[in-house]
Amino acid sequence: MLCFSKRRALSVLAVLASAWGLLSACSQTQAAGQGDALRLATWNLEWLLTPADRADLGNRCTRQQPRSDERALPCTPGKAQAPTRTRADFDALARTATQLHDVVQADAVALQEVDGPVAARQVFRQGWTLDCFVKRAHPQKVGFAIREGTPYRCNGDLAALDVDGGTRAGADVTLHPGTPREVRLLAVHLKSGCFDGKLDRQFAPCQRLRQQVPVLERWVDERVRDGKAFAILGDFNRHLDKDSHYPAGPDESQPLNLFNALSDNEPAGAVLVRATEGASSIPCSADDRHTRYIDDILVSETLARRAARRQFTRLPFAPEDQGRQLSDHCPVVYSLIGLGR
Repeated sequence: MLCFSKRRALSVLAVLASAWGLLSACSQTQAAGQGDALRLATWNLEWLLTPADRADLGNRCTRQQPRSDERALPCTPGKAQAPTRTRADFDALARTATQLHDVVQADAVALQEVDGPVAARQVFRQGWTLDCFVKRAHPQKVGFAIREGTPYRCNGDLAALDVDGGTRAGADVTLHPGTPREVRLLAVHLKSGCFDGKLDRQFAPCQRLRQQVPVLERWVDERVRDGKAFAILGDFNRHLDKDSHYPAGPDESQPLNLFNALSDNEPAGAVLVRATEGASSIPCSADDRHTRYIDDILVSETLARRAARRQFTRLPFAPEDQGRQLSDHCPVVYSLIGLGR
């Protein structure tokens, strides 16, 4: 359990109150109407399973992280286990999903660490379509919650992102296909453990992440050549604020960093806007110890420039839900307001 001074606790609570105030202001602004808008979010729900599946898999867990084709939970000695949640915990998570729907008015939420649509329905209960989850036996899946009534098309998994049979593929969806509002979204959950520094270190997580970057870069380059608006959303397991200060290196197949490998203007137009750029840290709760974002939303610059205004926030958990078994992440939100054609 983490202990904080009274001053630290008051500071964190003030930040949380500010975040909730911003969300209220966002809702009022949206109600006033500013033309077309695109509101995107990403949320890692930390091993979200149904209680029955959590109990079943927990009874026959493996000592190592399962591979993508294994339906199992890890129970590695000395490491945290997948959480067991009560009905009250799911209800608390559902309140955050309701905020995403009713206050944020999100068009789509990229989901990570969710065991498919049945597990997601415990949290995203009303007003959402749950679809486009990657075809992976492992219970940590990537997929989408899409605002009910929004036209969309699942484009299949970005399977190449699973570089070693044990990392996670990407989930690919198009919103409003065949219309002027069309936008292509890729949900990702990249390899954990290489949060900053160059990718050429002889450290397994960095080596795996280094293999994933060219796959993402090819996806970006294809979208640019298609002339379509796009975004990558998810848990990058990377401090992109640090990453973006350093060059990716001359060899696209052996990148030294992540962000500038994707946003290199090769081909022309392959430039990304990072939702968290310049944003101060908003804690998920009063005991959140993290001060840098690893969840982010990368939007194509051509799409970002069409917006009259861009708005970032993080949606912290409600103070009354403090102490519940929620998630070690809370939603990151990026709104593009007043989109021109």
